[in-house]
Amino acid sequence: MSINKKTGRRHSSRSEGNNALELFTGRYEFTRLFAKYLNSDPPHEQILFFYGDGGNGKSLLLRFLRTRCCKRFPKDIWQQLETKSDAKVIEYIDKLADSRDYVPIISVIHDFGQQPRGDDQPQDPFYGLLMLRRNLANAAKALGYRLHFPLYDFACVWYLHQQGKLTRERIRDIFPQEELELLNELVEILSGIPGVGLAKAVLGIFSKCLSQGFTVLQRKWRVNEDDVRTIQAMEPDSELIDELPRLFAADLNAAMRQPEAPPRIVLFFDTHEAFWGQERHLTGQLRFQRDEWLRYLVGEVELSAGIMVVVAGREQPRWDEASRFNIPARFIDTQLISHFSATDADTYLRRAGIEDAELCEGIITYASVAPGQVHPFYLGLCADVVWQAQQRGQNLTAADFRTAVDADHKPKELIERLLRYVGRDIEYAVHALSACRAFDYELYRQLGTVLEFDVSKPDFEILTEFSFVWNDQRQGGNWYRIHDLLRRLDDEINNPKTRQAHAMLEKYYRGRRDIAEAIYHTNRLDWEQGVEEWIEVFEQGLKLSRYEQCRILLEIRNELSIKSDFHLGSVSQFEGDYFVQLARHSEAKQEYLEAISTYNHSLALAPDDNEILNNKGNALQSLGDVYTKLAQHPQALDAYTQALAAYNSSLDLEPEYIYALNNKGTVLQRLGDLQTRLAQYPQALVSYSEAIASYNHSLVISPNYNEVLNNKGIALQKLGDLQTKLAQNSQALQSYEQAIIAYNSALKIDPDYTYALNNQGLVLQRLGDLQAKLAQHLQALKSYEQAINTYNNALTLAPDYIYALNNKGLALQRLGDLQTKVVQPRQALISYSQAITTHDSALSLAPNDICALNNKAIALQRLGYLHIKLEQYPQALDSYSQAIATYDHALTLAPNYISALNNKGIALQKLGYLQTQLEKYPLALVSYREAIATYNRALAIAPDDVYALNNKGAVLQRLGYLQTKLAQYQQALQSYLDAIASYDSSLSLAPNDICALNNKASVLSCLGDLYDELYQGQEAMEYWQAALSMFSRCLDIAPSDEYIRNLRDQLQVFVNNLKVRKFLID
Repeated sequence: MSINKKTGRRHSSRSEGNNALELFTGRYEFTRLFAKYLNSDPPHEQILFFYGDGGNGKSLLLRFLRTRCCKRFPKDIWQQLETKSDAKVIEYIDKLADSRDYVPIISVIHDFGQQPRGDDQPQDPFYGLLMLRRNLANAAKALGYRLHFPLYDFACVWYLHQQGKLTRERIRDIFPQEELELLNELVEILSGIPGVGLAKAVLGIFSKCLSQGFTVLQRKWRVNEDDVRTIQAMEPDSELIDELPRLFAADLNAAMRQPEAPPRIVLFFDTHEAFWGQERHLTGQLRFQRDEWLRYLVGEVELSAGIMVVVAGREQPRWDEASRFNIPARFIDTQLISHFSATDADTYLRRAGIEDAELCEGIITYASVAPGQVHPFYLGLCADVVWQAQQRGQNLTAADFRTAVDADHKPKELIERLLRYVGRDIEYAVHALSACRAFDYELYRQLGTVLEFDVSKPDFEILTEFSFVWNDQRQGGNWYRIHDLLRRLDDEINNPKTRQAHAMLEKYYRGRRDIAEAIYHTNRLDWEQGVEEWIEVFEQGLKLSRYEQCRILLEIRNELSIKSDFHLGSVSQFEGDYFVQLARHSEAKQEYLEAISTYNHSLALAPDDNEILNNKGNALQSLGDVYTKLAQHPQALDAYTQALAAYNSSLDLEPEYIYALNNKGTVLQRLGDLQTRLAQYPQALVSYSEAIASYNHSLVISPNYNEVLNNKGIALQKLGDLQTKLAQNSQALQSYEQAIIAYNSALKIDPDYTYALNNQGLVLQRLGDLQAKLAQHLQALKSYEQAINTYNNALTLAPDYIYALNNKGLALQRLGDLQTKVVQPRQALISYSQAITTHDSALSLAPNDICALNNKAIALQRLGYLHIKLEQYPQALDSYSQAIATYDHALTLAPNYISALNNKGIALQKLGYLQTQLEKYPLALVSYREAIATYNRALAIAPDDVYALNNKGAVLQRLGYLQTKLAQYQQALQSYLDAIASYDSSLSLAPNDICALNNKASVLSCLGDLYDELYQGQEAMEYWQAALSMFSRCLDIAPSDEYIRNLRDQLQVFVNNLKVRKFLID
């Protein structure tokens, strides 16, 4: 039984390779303990956790245990061994045991400190588990076993399918070779079989590839169709990704129950502390989120089935404190790995070929950090010194190690002594190579060429045999790295040779256009410059949607030297922005929360630091934006409120702090946007007014501050949008005019201020929308043309300005809408085509820009509507299909992109309406149902999204209308009732939402029509009266809305006529 079930909790140098293992010394008690765990029956039901300071040999211990001690002995042999001393037991296991006397055990080491590279990302909850899956399969195969992970593999394939990243090539890259037949069949059925029959088809593949029938599969593997359907029903990034560790563990547990199962499996996890990097100050939920998937995994594996878990890290685990996937302390056997004892140190030296007892004693004394505590790293360096001196014909004595050196300076002193006995070229090379994150012979040769030290194969072999040079498993067999302690030492003392190497490597990698590696070396030369360049390049990558570049920058993020909480918080904020753009909301929230935590840490030390308070407010504002996207409205309100408090705290300290005033205006505007979304219109009006007041305060202090003028224009535009929604048309016109004045003021100061030009174009577009609504068509045409010209001005200054390209495309689309409305079809076709071309221009700069993809799809959708008006039905079908395909493209990049999901639903609804017109009723039914499924997908991500709820109601209403037309009256009745339920859900969140109220009135009227068609006059009249009441409620909120007034009046006339007719008949 797993820990989670028991607790009910479920939510070739000397230092590496053969030489190092030959020199491995001591640790008898830990090796014996490991062997005891491995050979006990029944198995121990605890996780073995080794912890201790860096440099104490924990990693080498894990490698020794894996390569020399993963042996399970027959009961009689183990019983005999238990009577012997630790040393004798280890000697037998390591050297004396005959291969016929034990069973070799499947084992893998998963190192969280491994540098991420491509698909090998050990800390990642998706790719890290896949790494473990691949390595475990390879280890099993080497011993003649085959481990199957049917549910886990299907879950991973389904996850990739949902993200639009499922291809045969992708499968080949990330899964073991022997599973490709099964997985390729899964790819086939996912592309061809509809969801209803998918579960059965998947189980059919499992049973065939596992060479077992359905019954055996269900009995032994405990896999059934419900498991497959459950995986399908999970939302990929908020549910399925969290459940992958459980599915992995469940399959591993099932594999251990099979008759041909291995007797034991050992999972080694190294460098646990790497999850936190430089952020070990994190507390609470933020701390425990980092290794959550590991806790879930090890908590779910059944230790009682023979799965052994061994973890190594610098600190004791605090897993019993976690709120999610808590592992009580009683299930963890923690073992402190301290320094060597004097006896173990003596054994190590003798194994290294140092036989002189007096010399050994002198070295041990020198390498000791306390009585009886010999530092393994220092000891290895001492052995290197003796060995290298011998190569020069010098035999050192104990006297050479009698100089008293402070513990902090011992590594430096030992390295200096070691390098006295090698040629100057090797000495130079060691310090130069410590600048490398990893190196091979070619990089060593490049360094020698530029820094002018001689290089040779023999010298390279010598330096790679030092105890502080390790094989770099991340790169491959011929790559190495200098031990982190030495690298850190060279950095701390600003070793000039190392700094020269950093300077050379920075230029070398820039020449190779490897910007991430170049930034790493810049950071080592000047930490602040490197961090600021990382931020600058990362921000530029986000603007141009260069997500691969951002991902590579994230790979080096934990290796950057960041010496201030302020910069640490800034980096976390940009990481959050990256995840937001990819709609990876949970990761974005975590990064923003970490940024806030870092700023709080700084404020505890410097509570009156304005800049930190301001940045904390920015992080809270970004967090509020994420909550808003997820329709988590109370959390969004709380985040915005906290951001406002941070800005106010800053302003209490310095009332004229211009940045805080500006950002306060921005968060008030975002608060107004949220309140508008929730139909809290009076509160939204106040928030927008307060935002404008904050900007005005800033402008009193600094009248020529362009950014404030720009932001004031945005707030005025948002106010105008709300006034338009409330049919307060004259006030809206005034707000738009004031916004234009604000942008003109900014442009008077700086005519080339592209942000103001872009936003001025946007407000002109909104002004055109309002004029079009008021049937002021000539004025609207002029406003749209002015908007397009303004975007063109911005693009003349910055041709690659993606936001201006996107917005120009939207303005052209709106112009096309107006031209369609006033029956200028040829002009409209040109406008839509130009809109699509403009979005394509944006996508040529940033092919993965999900906003540009979304907007292009909208333009295609509107073009489809125009084709319908022109009775060009084949072209209309083609435009809608292209629009849907473009939304799908955006959703492959960002599966949780709610705007694209909403818009795709609208496109499917429009397609269904066209198919209804063309009397293609079965296809129309499919389109409507796909639209409903798309809205449901959006609502699975954001259950309180009022737009998705409202749109779902609208498509259900269309479906009901079609079903009525097909005389499917019972189904139509249900669709209309479901539509009302959806509108009611929306109105429970935003009671005064005019759009939802109007749509609910419309569906009530449709219900009246349905009952009238069924000759149920009383029920029909009740629904018509309810619709009239709903229209009147709309007009109470927006009394100037003539469109709604006309709808109400037409229905009222119809009802009155019916009443008159009924009176005359009666």
